[in-house]
Amino acid sequence: MSKSGMPQLNTEYFASQIFWLVISFIILYIVMAKYALPKIANVIETREDIVARDVEEAENFKKESEITEQGYLQSIKEAQEKASQYLSNSRNKLNLLNEEENNDFEKSSRELMQKFETELEKKKSAVLANSEQIAYDVSNDIISRVFGENPLVKDTLKDNIKSMVKR
Repeated sequence: MSKSGMPQLNTEYFASQIFWLVISFIILYIVMAKYALPKIANVIETREDIVARDVEEAENFKKESEITEQGYLQSIKEAQEKASQYLSNSRNKLNLLNEEENNDFEKSSRELMQKFETELEKKKSAVLANSEQIAYDVSNDIISRVFGENPLVKDTLKDNIKSMVKR
């Protein structure tokens, strides 16, 4: 033992070191093969099962969500169609109602216009009849002051006023 240095590199201990190395590895191998590796394999297998189950559940959830989305989109489409139909029906009813009210308004307006035109014609006739008399009285008064009382002028005056008013 006179040499100093690392005992692992001393050749006289190589045989015992190799012996204990082989025994240590065999024991380590047996412990690992019997206890540690099966537990690790079991954990890995369990993880794979969990991952496979999660992937399957995710696919199922995806399918369910797609079905739900299709139902939702179908519901929206149906609601839009119903709303469009209600809007169209309301618009048609409103147009019919508006048309009826316009017809009623036009009818009442025509009746009112005819009534006013009739009244206007009556008043116009009355005014014309009165204007003939007023024109005769005024003209007769003017002529009688200018020319005096002349019965021939009065008859001619009345005929002239009638012919002027008729034009």
